[in-house]
Amino acid sequence: MAPPPFPNLKPKSNLTLNAILPSQIYTVDDFLSATEIKAIRTWIEGVVMEEPKPPGKGEAERTARRGSINSPDIASIVLRMLLPYIPLLSPLYKSSSPALSPNIRIYHYPRQTYFRCHYDSPTLDPTSKRLSCWTILIYLSDCTGGGTTFHLSTHDTGSANKKKNKPNAITKKADNAEGEKVTVEPKAGRLLLHWHGMSGGGCLKHEGKEVEQGDKWVFRTDILA
Repeated sequence: MAPPPFPNLKPKSNLTLNAILPSQIYTVDDFLSATEIKAIRTWIEGVVMEEPKPPGKGEAERTARRGSINSPDIASIVLRMLLPYIPLLSPLYKSSSPALSPNIRIYHYPRQTYFRCHYDSPTLDPTSKRLSCWTILIYLSDCTGGGTTFHLSTHDTGSANKKKNKPNAITKKADNAEGEKVTVEPKAGRLLLHWHGMSGGGCLKHEGKEVEQGDKWVFRTDILA
């Protein structure tokens, strides 16, 4: 059974693109309204969700439920929402025809679930033959815990002077024994973009922290290079 029609989301004006870590991590709060989140959550009820599977060789453990659907139409709707922010990203987006992956994924992290440390990799879209370069995560719920933590020492962020590439106040630092980290907390309606393209050092190692209270729901797609 196919899910119901995806809601027709509306681009917002006067929202701020927050540079959590320049050339790597950005957020936009209130990217979705409460009404839009409710409509997407209703749409998700028609998406087949798979239970977590044991990780394969070289894969990180993920204990979330997962659903996916191939939909160029949904990708187009979300792209329209993203268009004002794409020119502001660094590394500079060079394509004259922005596009999102039609591989739409839904993640559900109940209490005590997590996603261990991993890297996102450029993935080839079989139709357009374009590689992905930016991970797009849209949080569809509030919860305690479940933040996305990035490990800053895992590669060169592309800055000639790393001291200038300091995270802003939305992030948290770990103690020195574990290395510097930043965490983006789940917040309903928040958009998180992070770089995983071929240049700029590639993706930072990151993890989805354990959900302590509530349920974390996430919408996922990618910007294509």
